[in-house]
Amino acid sequence: MRQFLKYPKQGLLGILLLSCSYLSAQPNTSIELTKPEKYQSRLLPAEKTGNKKFTIPKRLYNNTVSHYNYYYNASVKLNDIILAAKNQHKEDYTQLLPFYNYSLNETAKGQIDSVIYKCTAGILLHDLRSDWVDQMYLLMGNAYMHRKDFDSAAWVFNYINYAFASKDEGYDLPIGSNVSSKGGTFSVSTDEKRNFWKKISSPKPARNESFLLQSRNFIEQEKLAEAEALLQVLAADKFFPERLKTTWNEYNAYLLYKENQYDSAAFYLSKALPNAQSKLESARWEYLIAQMYSLSNQDSLSVLWYEKAINHTTDPLMDVYARLNIVSLSSDKKVDAVNFHLTQLLAMAKKEKYQGFRDLIYYAAAELELRQNKLKNAENWLNKSISYSEGNSLQKTKSYFLLAETLYKNKKYIPASAAYDSLTISLLNVEEANRVNQKKEPLKRIALALKAVNREDSLQRIALLPEIEREALLKALLKKIRKEKGLKESDTETSFGSGNAIAAPTDLFATPTGNTGFYFTNNSLKTKGLSDFKSKWGNRPNIDNWRRQSAIDRSVGAMAVDNDQKTNSNKQSQTAVLSLETLKDSIPLTVEKLAISNDTIINALFLTAGIFQYQLRDVLPATETYEEIAKRFTESSRLEDIWFQLHNCYQKQNEFKKADSVKQLLNAFYPKGKNNQLLQSGANLKPEVTNQLYASIYNQFIEGKFENAIANKKKADAQLGNSYWTPQLLYIESVYYIKQKQDSIAKNRLNEINRLFPASPIAEKAKTMLEVLGKRAEIEAYLTNLTVERPIEIEERKIDLNTTSAQDLPVVSKAPTVIKVPEKVTSSLPITAAPVEKIIAPETYEFNASDSQYVAIALYKVDPIFVSEARNAFNRFNQERYYGQKLPINVIRVNDTEQILLIGAFANAAEASTYTDKNKSLAASRIMPWLTTDKYSFSIISSKNLALLRKKGETTTYWQLVRNLFPDKY
Repeated sequence: MRQFLKYPKQGLLGILLLSCSYLSAQPNTSIELTKPEKYQSRLLPAEKTGNKKFTIPKRLYNNTVSHYNYYYNASVKLNDIILAAKNQHKEDYTQLLPFYNYSLNETAKGQIDSVIYKCTAGILLHDLRSDWVDQMYLLMGNAYMHRKDFDSAAWVFNYINYAFASKDEGYDLPIGSNVSSKGGTFSVSTDEKRNFWKKISSPKPARNESFLLQSRNFIEQEKLAEAEALLQVLAADKFFPERLKTTWNEYNAYLLYKENQYDSAAFYLSKALPNAQSKLESARWEYLIAQMYSLSNQDSLSVLWYEKAINHTTDPLMDVYARLNIVSLSSDKKVDAVNFHLTQLLAMAKKEKYQGFRDLIYYAAAELELRQNKLKNAENWLNKSISYSEGNSLQKTKSYFLLAETLYKNKKYIPASAAYDSLTISLLNVEEANRVNQKKEPLKRIALALKAVNREDSLQRIALLPEIEREALLKALLKKIRKEKGLKESDTETSFGSGNAIAAPTDLFATPTGNTGFYFTNNSLKTKGLSDFKSKWGNRPNIDNWRRQSAIDRSVGAMAVDNDQKTNSNKQSQTAVLSLETLKDSIPLTVEKLAISNDTIINALFLTAGIFQYQLRDVLPATETYEEIAKRFTESSRLEDIWFQLHNCYQKQNEFKKADSVKQLLNAFYPKGKNNQLLQSGANLKPEVTNQLYASIYNQFIEGKFENAIANKKKADAQLGNSYWTPQLLYIESVYYIKQKQDSIAKNRLNEINRLFPASPIAEKAKTMLEVLGKRAEIEAYLTNLTVERPIEIEERKIDLNTTSAQDLPVVSKAPTVIKVPEKVTSSLPITAAPVEKIIAPETYEFNASDSQYVAIALYKVDPIFVSEARNAFNRFNQERYYGQKLPINVIRVNDTEQILLIGAFANAAEASTYTDKNKSLAASRIMPWLTTDKYSFSIISSKNLALLRKKGETTTYWQLVRNLFPDKY
């Protein structure tokens, strides 16, 4: 006891070390100190503390060895671990930067245990009176925190605070009390004033630093109130060391950053900049300060700190994004801000050290040009960005996306379609991917139509040339075409204007004279090889997976169509002779050919306008296209339809005067026309009223109230004519008539879709339905004679579960189900027990990601006819997209108003979610566009949860639980 009182803190340390193996702050957080049996009688140097005097030579030895053999190595190891975590960190300068440029998830990996081991060994293997004991405890606590063992770190920091606080002749002084005050001033910190010998031979006391690390330990645990209290106590401490004020500012800024108090966080972080480990880290914090001031709407300060980051950074990405942010903040106040930073960016691109970042620099330059609405310049920089982005697929995709959007905005639809085709959708975010999916296919059709228009316009311009100029132009064009096809001027066609056909292509495998050894130059060997192949494999088409008979069977129909098309195209190519006469023949020099050319242009432009109007919902280009047709072709037979659609476009743009003028034209030139009659009868109805009326008719169709829906539709059509809802309603109506076996009426409705709305996504489905109707008798005969084995019920499906434990989902109602046994039982057996109540625990849904899952598509108030059509639509889609997988589709009825399409099962939740992520957006645009999105929803469900759902007879609870688990998906 006398020794303990003489060396109180060393004695406490020894006791703690000997007992720390039994403390359970966190599992596996301490070195096992239980000695092997043969060493039980041997004492560690730490256990012998106080047995002898701590002489100067002994102190020098312990300090030197503890410092350089243990503390130094452990601190270097911890710094290396943090540096490795920093190297793993990737910055995203488009988002608010994290406070530190490394993650504790990374530092917790690897060899951080060796730091704790080194510190523990340094303490136990040396006298506890060494001047480096508190430093090794501090380093140990820091290592625990970076290993995310926050409880153990807190124990160590608390121990440093208690054990190394001031003592009065070996007795503890209450920390922060009047007894421990300094000159009557409240203080919790340790006085760091020491004599000269102490300054040069021993480190600063670790206790003050432990307070700061404890505050960060609280912040990492989201214990923000505790961290704030501790930091405020230190801030009020008059004797808190000046050397630690910068660190205090850093941790206080970190606390305010976590509390989203960005303006205050930026202020204190600016005072903590000396703590940055390098010039780049200092620039990074300056960039973060600028971001936080920007979030606090202090734009002038934000610009100032962005400029500081630009001056100090060595990271080109930070430089580029800082300039972009400055422009966005100061463009309204500084007229030349955009041009200045654009000039700086382009200058960077010419410097050698930025050569690897030219794709990003030119992309940023394009963004600056777009802010000035200089679309042409933006296109040029984006093309340069793409040319320098080889090997950087993410940046290349971003550049292609922005280029496509820019070209679309600039009304260059053909190159915009090519740009959309060139990007990788999976590398875009969800919003951008949806925009691509919405525009890509419609723009393809627009591009094809506009190419046809350009071609006919070119031919008509050639037709207007004088004959001599036209002849010269055609000769030059023919020469160019022959050169592109690899044909020489001396090939068969030696002179322009001759009608001789081009010689057949040379057989690449023809046997050269005098050579019979090489396989591909020996006709007999080639013939024998082909014969041997056919005898073994039969006639195999030139497709992927040619060995698999299933793949061949699946492609038979498509190949037959392709062969027919190829045969026809071959016949055309054989009859079309590449000569001056064939080129002349394609030019509309006669009235008849000019009329055909004009019809081609009108039809292509009308299709383009329809796609803009009904698929892309972009009324402005649709209006411009209709206006172009009306101005160019004033005597077209389709002028009535064009004016009618133009009237609708003007209505949507709220240009009512123009709409009235078009309506007057229709009334003047087509007084008895159908479109004019519809406009005149529905003149007083507003668009929102029209939409509401047709929406109610649509719901009646979908819910199976066919008679009412058809009657109401006839009234609405007579009054209003065509609308946005017309193609959907026509398709749904045709499905009803098919069900009633009134095929002629159904065909009429489907043909109306193709005639009036060729650009609608439903038009393709209407064509498919017409083809199926043409073969209805044959299909029904086949199905009648088909023997079908009933599949096993879905709820009886056996699913092998892995060892992953299931997670109980929250229960909506906690009240147990009580089943009362009746008091009187009509039975001949005697009753030997009193009435009881059986309490059955409620069954709850359980989600296990490793269970096999179905993709569940819930259909709300949808008639069985359209449920069946939705099932067929998904079946066709799966056969096209997932032809290598077996994805059965089943329908179950949950209650009178809800049915579920089940696709799968998939191996686990990840695969099922992948299916929904990829195809959810396609349901409305491609798979079943006739069904509005409020009539269905996507989810996933396991066999066990499905059985419980059917038992309960309602789906709301389960759907809500899935949405809570995956709010970003369902």
